[in-house]
Amino acid sequence: MKAGGRNRSRGESTRRSFRAQDGTPGRMRRPLAAAPGAGAQRAPVPAGTPRRATDHSDLRGARDPAARRSASRSLWTACEAFLSTAEPRRVNQALDELMKAFECDGVALHVMGPAGVIEPWCARGAWRTSPGDLRDCVSVPLLRGSERVGTLDLKARAARCWQPAQLGLIRTAAGALGAALGARLELERLRRQPGRDSVTGLPDARAFHGRFSEELARARRHGLPLAVLAMDLDHFGALNAKLGRDVGDTVLSEISIVLKLALRESDFVARLGGDGFAIMLPETELSPALRCADRIQRAIEEHRFARAGHVTASLGLATSPRDGLETVELLECAERALSIAKKSGRRRVIATGHAHAH
Repeated sequence: MKAGGRNRSRGESTRRSFRAQDGTPGRMRRPLAAAPGAGAQRAPVPAGTPRRATDHSDLRGARDPAARRSASRSLWTACEAFLSTAEPRRVNQALDELMKAFECDGVALHVMGPAGVIEPWCARGAWRTSPGDLRDCVSVPLLRGSERVGTLDLKARAARCWQPAQLGLIRTAAGALGAALGARLELERLRRQPGRDSVTGLPDARAFHGRFSEELARARRHGLPLAVLAMDLDHFGALNAKLGRDVGDTVLSEISIVLKLALRESDFVARLGGDGFAIMLPETELSPALRCADRIQRAIEEHRFARAGHVTASLGLATSPRDGLETVELLECAERALSIAKKSGRRRVIATGHAHAH
């Protein structure tokens, strides 16, 4: 963490003030002992000391496949909500889903602020407790790659300890939430910068063409493949007319985050205008590019938008050197393939000379 904060290892308890969603100030209490396996050891229990009773129904539930599937669904729903705009209803829904997934009494999120300091963002649950009501708590760093983007704080239920299955789910959640929040914070920060689209935070058409020319020249020089995808959202004009421009902008903003999460760090995605996007895949041949296009299409279709519901996309694919060696030639090829995909019924991926339907 940068100046103004301290690094904390996974599972280290915290004592941090924050303001809950209802505006009531609260304070996390220090647990009697850190969660097992979370970076700290429990103090030895003297002989003859009565042990705290364990709710074995929780242990069975944690091992039950149906319970694990339910927890995974709750976690996925929470990540979807955090990908949307920061309206309180969606944020509260995400926090409720996290409490359900982790079977805990409180959840709080802290995010990296503009000054580079972890700041309180949102909280849900019973954080204000009576004197003597001490609980097991965990504080997990949220990372996007090697960059810290926030912290997830969890408060266990009364007379309960964190079980290994729960800690495993918390580790999984930390990775997913870190990626989602990191992509969202990055794009929000970039929206007001030159060369960036003001709605999505992605590079604009001019920035894309400049980067594409550089990568294509590098691919020619070293004999490397390169793929480019042209993507349009299906029936986006009708969605704008029916629900309004604000809803359409929200969909575009969430689409940009979904795309960032579905692509590699080395890939380059930009908004060309309207509902059009372009994606450059360096060092990628036809077959891997088709698999990537399918992954993008599935990620968009599986995401639930707050008011628009489900959205689909059509994609056109061109690769170098197979379809050309010049910038204009490749982009025209990808646009031609996209036009074929839309005329063939939409919701599909087409590569010039190679049809591939979802």
